[in-house]
Amino acid sequence: METTKEKSATFTPGPWELVQERDYLNIQETKTNLIVAQFCSVSEANARLIAAAPEMYKILREVLIDYKSDAKIEGRDLPLTGKIIREVLAKVDGGEG
Repeated sequence: METTKEKSATFTPGPWELVQERDYLNIQETKTNLIVAQFCSVSEANARLIAAAPEMYKILREVLIDYKSDAKIEGRDLPLTGKIIREVLAKVDGGEG
């Protein structure tokens, strides 16, 4: 039987926050103030979305675990929503859905 190793994201851990610095928008790790990204030409709405990425990733992981557990208990395949979540997470993790 072949086993596959699940890839996991290696991005800077969150939470991240958006910080206005002069002419720049910085996305910083909240605990260390490490600058994760810096933008001079991006909308604040896009920067807020990027800053929320670690939290969204964590929530999607938890939702996928719930979907997998429910499907296993009920003896059925992963529902379409679970498959879509798995595909999105795989893009972040650098693997296949």
